[in-house]
Amino acid sequence: MSISLLQHTQGIRGYQLLRNEYTSNTYTAHICKKSNKHQCSSCRSFDVTATLVGERIIKALPCGSKQTRINVKMHRLRCHDCKSFRMESIQFTSSAVSRVSRCLERTVLDLRKHMSIKAAANYFGLPWATVKNIEKRSLKKKYKCIKLRDVTAIGIDEVFMGKTLGYKGYLTIVRDLNSGAVLFVGQGKKGASLDGFAIKVKRSKANISAIAVDLAPSFTSWISKNFPKATIVYDHFHVIKLMNDKLNAIRRRIMRNLEENDKKELKSRRWHLVMNEENLTNNAAIELERCKCFFTELGTGHALKESLRRIYSIANCPYMASIAFKRWTELAEESKIPELVTMGKTIQRHIEGILAFWKTGGITSASMEGFNNKIGWLTRQAYGYRDEEYLILKIYDLPNLKTVTVL
Repeated sequence: MSISLLQHTQGIRGYQLLRNEYTSNTYTAHICKKSNKHQCSSCRSFDVTATLVGERIIKALPCGSKQTRINVKMHRLRCHDCKSFRMESIQFTSSAVSRVSRCLERTVLDLRKHMSIKAAANYFGLPWATVKNIEKRSLKKKYKCIKLRDVTAIGIDEVFMGKTLGYKGYLTIVRDLNSGAVLFVGQGKKGASLDGFAIKVKRSKANISAIAVDLAPSFTSWISKNFPKATIVYDHFHVIKLMNDKLNAIRRRIMRNLEENDKKELKSRRWHLVMNEENLTNNAAIELERCKCFFTELGTGHALKESLRRIYSIANCPYMASIAFKRWTELAEESKIPELVTMGKTIQRHIEGILAFWKTGGITSASMEGFNNKIGWLTRQAYGYRDEEYLILKIYDLPNLKTVTVL
């Protein structure tokens, strides 16, 4: 191979080709920098003295079916202008410690969209960690600075990542509800995990007018402290989810007081209760009606759950919604069922944030739940992550990934 081919295919310029070496599956090019191209890395002066001190092998793009290695003669440079001693830099690598050419790194990043880390490593004859670190460096550069100035509405939600991580396995995700971009990933599930995000928002002078969250008090207090002018929107998805949890709690309480033989009627009926009524199959609807007849508390709870859902589909303004929620809390109180009474009090405490759903034109963080599912897919594809920083960078990049990609 000539030096011209190395220049055009590997991006190697300013070197002279000493010799080529071939084995059964490897091509090695021995090169040396031209004497007039040596330059001090400190002051950029060409008035240097170069002393040959060794060799360095750089992995480059494959040449046909052969793996390509570039054997570079390394020189120690003495600068006559700044009097410094430096090792010569290799222009076709991304850093002084890299042993992979820039062209190979770009190709690895392109193929990572379609190949797993292991497949890319095997194809290029690279260690698994090298491919991962190439992608990690690229993601760190890409998400070093995230623009927040034009962000007006955000969603906040936590996701459990497993017991292998620190901070009890939770990450708190902040996303732009308009663009879907990930703005911040905090370690933990408390409001304090988002303090770094608050600092970035203040520096960017962004005007965040609405924040969609669940009913967790830690997030509410954090928002009130850091964004007092923002409207807190308690997402309707989380309101219904909390109601489903209460309904399931009723089912479990009833089961605890039943004989073993009678428990069969309620076993495996959880999804019948929490699923939307219109989505039930015919058999599931029949089984649900039988449960509601046998256990009146479940019948009352399910009826109130469905009526709570209908408020969001029927009410078209905050005033109508407030009347509907007031009547709903009265019915929950009249039922005397502990779980429903608690749910009614929760709605009363958070009524301003719940009504903000209508005041803000229907802002919702439902997409956050779908994004949490994508995060679960991400971890399943990789069988977990040991590098927490790499995991967080992958979450930042997740909106750009298709879930058919193999990680």
